[in-house]
Amino acid sequence: MGNKIMVVDDDLPTLEVMELLLRKIDREPLLVHNGWDALRAIKKEKPALIILDVMMSPIDGWQFLEELKRNDEFKDIPVLLFTAKHVWPEEYSRYADDIVGVLEKPISLAELKAALERALPPGASSHADDDIHRTPEIRSG
Repeated sequence: MGNKIMVVDDDLPTLEVMELLLRKIDREPLLVHNGWDALRAIKKEKPALIILDVMMSPIDGWQFLEELKRNDEFKDIPVLLFTAKHVWPEEYSRYADDIVGVLEKPISLAELKAALERALPPGASSHADDDIHRTPEIRSG
């Protein structure tokens, strides 16, 4: 579980960039095109961390968080918000216990690596799994 990072974003070019960045730092990207599909995908493959777009449809990042945190099996997955718009602490204070940070788009490789190092527990694997070179599936409805 420690190497898999789920990216939930409704913008396909953003998912493609995140795939490249995550692979450069030896992480296995799980790319998902919307919140509902991400909630289904988590049941099949639990990631070490979720990078979550705030402004997307058909459900936004806040609704996704609500659904995720209702399930005891998944509420412990750390979540990094990922947004093109600055998110003020007052906007996410309700979710302060559920998120481990905020990343603003665009993001550099160094910023992503630092955010993952801060967000994941020290025991989380940063080494590639045997199947890291498989092509990730972009999941959408």
